[in-house]
Amino acid sequence: MLQYKRSAAALAVALSLGVATPALANDTNGAIQGSAIEIGGEILSGVTVTIKNVDTGLTRTATTDANGNFRFPLLPPGTYNVVAEKDGFRETIQENVRVSISGKTNLDMKLSSTDVERIEVTGSTIAMVDVTSSSTGIVVDAVTLDRVPVPRNLTSVALLAPGTTQGDSAFGNLPSIGGASVGENAYYINGLNITNFRTGVGSSNPPFDMYETFEVKTGGYSAEYGRVTGGVINAKTKSGSNEFKAGVNVYWEPDALREQRNSSRRTTDGLYRIDNTQDEADVFDANIWASGALIEDKLFFYALFNPRSTEQTYAGSQTSTTGGVFQNVYEETDDDAFWVAKIDWYVTENNILEVTAFSDEASTEIRRYDSTDGALSDTFTTSYEDEGGLNYTAKWTSIINDDFSISAQYGVNQTDRTTRSSLDANPAVYFRYDSTGSFIPTSTFANFSVDQGDDEREVFRIDADWYLDDHSIRFGIDSEKLTASNVTINSGGAYYLYYVDDSDPANEEIYQVRHRTYEVGGDFESENFAYYIQDQWQVTDNLVINMGVRNDSFENFNANGDTFVKLDNQWALRLGAVWDINGDGESKAWASYGRYYLPVAANTNIRLAGAETYIQEYYEFEGYADESLFIPNLTGAQTQPDDVFANGEAKSPEELVDKNMDSMYSDEFIAGYQFQLTDEWSMAIQGTYRELATTIEDVAIDAAVIDWAEENGYGDVSDIWTGFHQYVLTNPGSDMVIGTTELPGTDGELVYMDLSAEQLGYPESVRKYAAVDFTWERAWDGVWMLNAAYTWSHSWGNNEGYVRSDNGQDDAGLTTLFDQPGLLDGAYGDLPNDRRHQVKLYGAYAVTEDLTLGANFQFWTGRPINAFGYHPTDIFAQAYDSESFYAGGELAPRGSRGRTSSYYSLDLSASYNIDIGDDQTLIVRADIFNVLNNDKVTEVYEIYDDESSLDPLNPDVDPNYGLPTAWQTPRYVRFSVNYTF
Repeated sequence: MLQYKRSAAALAVALSLGVATPALANDTNGAIQGSAIEIGGEILSGVTVTIKNVDTGLTRTATTDANGNFRFPLLPPGTYNVVAEKDGFRETIQENVRVSISGKTNLDMKLSSTDVERIEVTGSTIAMVDVTSSSTGIVVDAVTLDRVPVPRNLTSVALLAPGTTQGDSAFGNLPSIGGASVGENAYYINGLNITNFRTGVGSSNPPFDMYETFEVKTGGYSAEYGRVTGGVINAKTKSGSNEFKAGVNVYWEPDALREQRNSSRRTTDGLYRIDNTQDEADVFDANIWASGALIEDKLFFYALFNPRSTEQTYAGSQTSTTGGVFQNVYEETDDDAFWVAKIDWYVTENNILEVTAFSDEASTEIRRYDSTDGALSDTFTTSYEDEGGLNYTAKWTSIINDDFSISAQYGVNQTDRTTRSSLDANPAVYFRYDSTGSFIPTSTFANFSVDQGDDEREVFRIDADWYLDDHSIRFGIDSEKLTASNVTINSGGAYYLYYVDDSDPANEEIYQVRHRTYEVGGDFESENFAYYIQDQWQVTDNLVINMGVRNDSFENFNANGDTFVKLDNQWALRLGAVWDINGDGESKAWASYGRYYLPVAANTNIRLAGAETYIQEYYEFEGYADESLFIPNLTGAQTQPDDVFANGEAKSPEELVDKNMDSMYSDEFIAGYQFQLTDEWSMAIQGTYRELATTIEDVAIDAAVIDWAEENGYGDVSDIWTGFHQYVLTNPGSDMVIGTTELPGTDGELVYMDLSAEQLGYPESVRKYAAVDFTWERAWDGVWMLNAAYTWSHSWGNNEGYVRSDNGQDDAGLTTLFDQPGLLDGAYGDLPNDRRHQVKLYGAYAVTEDLTLGANFQFWTGRPINAFGYHPTDIFAQAYDSESFYAGGELAPRGSRGRTSSYYSLDLSASYNIDIGDDQTLIVRADIFNVLNNDKVTEVYEIYDDESSLDPLNPDVDPNYGLPTAWQTPRYVRFSVNYTF
């Protein structure tokens, strides 16, 4: 093993700056390893090395092998004292050695013979350059967040890492990592996967104060990580120790100190497209916590109770009606309490049981008021959105001997996905008073769609570590069972739209009725299974090879329990090399390659494999069957044929999934160089290239089937395959084998069709990402710290990935992009998450022992702007309205309409520590976010052709085109008081 030579001045707290660490497992353990050597350089075997956790008393002992090496794997993160002893040599001590999440702490224990003066080392010898790691990312602990102003959510922590950008606001507050969409990240808490497996968008939302350390992996993950093509946010919760501690934390963000966003106002009619003038938000968050030992050195607890209160008011867009200017005003209230509890039982020094449970169950009450000419109605409708659930996990870790250890984990992640109200029995009803007007809802219903559903992830994994000479081998299995239960209908089982057909003067001001029936649902299961092996091989003193392979299998089932998609034997290679250039552990060059597979989202099971009913009927209006609920008599003449998008009969998997379909995967290449400038400073340069090699999407196959049927003697089938009859899950741009029971003369017998990529007419899906990162880090020395990064990046292609920012669609794998070939014309260009330049700086300075100032600065260049309109020649693409890359009949390639403005934000904080004696501490703090109240537009409305135009081939320009839809978060202030005793 490499003989590490470290400067004692490189303090362990450098880890809090975001030092890149090697990926061990998707858990929260660390390790100490190193060598024992005589001061003259002789390797010492048979040295007894003992470690002891300062807070919990956990003690372990190991003996150096013939090469002088020792190791302590699977250690709970924390602070340790390390003692090395051998007959004939003086005892050597290293105190306050920090072990971080998923990190290896490397030590040299230098012993002297008894005939020289005693040597005692009291500082840590952790370097800022890890010469064994080929993974990339940062580690941020709670101590850093105590010094630096960061909003209290996982995305804000992730955005501290180079190569991470803010995703589209349509999906909430989520990061895009390494050019991937916001739906391709993975989130872990104490090893439990809490990612939203239905769409991949976001995760569970437990109390933020429970976190101790965050690890943001941006690339180079080892083989134990899978089912992700973006980034990994791996978090560890706080734990108890031998010292009893308790406290109260209070956070308040007053509306009175919150600035207001700008609004979007149309120039054509002066009405608000987005009205932020009525925005109000008061946020109150508090928690009570306690931790300590139930049995000293053996059994520890940590518990937190988190009552919260959020109240906000906002308004919808305005529209002009015969009664004046109409607008909806919403009030949202969330007063639910979260909680978390953790038990750590050190059964023996080599056997640990960890049990974690938390709840993020929440129900948001939404009141909707009608407003006409600014006057609120006296009545309102109330609806509720239920989210979150109970989550728990248990993990057993066992050190069998010096060379072999094992861990096993079981856990459950639950999420409610229900919308409800007391008006759900009433149908959804809208009025549209003219063809250019907005859709005006009645006040008789609360939710347009009523969703009853929940998700449950059941996980089990076993990981083992085997140390064999120069090899550190990790292997294991990783199993998930996913169940998504969902029933979605329109409120009251129907949706009625009353509209005026002003295309015909004879019908002007005569209502017509569109009646929609929509229902889909069932219980849908998915099973993901993987096994892997990863080897860290110390080839020479200066060269480490990290090599691994992972085999993933994905199986999705339909509502009948039949296999819908099965993709197995997905082999993923992970390979990295690290060269300790000078052999002193203070610089390294590294390179890595990795392949990462993404499973089919559960949303695909529900949408494509469910028995969906989606029918629209059109009638002349002939009065109401129930005027109080605006339910019409459907007795008038039909004004156009029914639209039958889905008739309630689920097609067989053979008719929905291409037999040739491969899994969605991404390939990644990284190379970099890192070196230590001084004992406190390090610098790195890193290049990354990623390519989404295969995509899974649904495509319409009608045109190809018509050609194939004609060529194979089935005649003209265009009366069935009318352009939207059959959508198939496939790899766009590839040949397809798909079944059908609807060919003439087959009597419903299943016939397989070989459809070529040329017949299908779809291009290959392309997403590429290239980046260069420059980073500088200075360790906290008790006075100040700094982390700085500049990133140049480019994300381009014709497909963003799992979700689509172009239209805010989170239907993972089922976006509209590949629904018709014409929708891909002009689709190649700069993708929505392309931010060409980024600058990130965050740090802190201790003015006095008790007063600390912090700053967080981020700069971004703007995102590409598109223009969407009607396709001038493809009639099937025209049916999607303004969703083609055309503007006014002219091709408008992706990203060709310029960019939004560059913008920056500066956050500042000040915290003061008040020592009130008797081991009591009071910290008062103020954080000001976006101090200068910059209000740059970050997103704009991209529909160019007005969808209400009477002639799609000669459309008007949409009056909303180019109007802002999202802005920087305006200035707001957070006050906090933290009392600990």
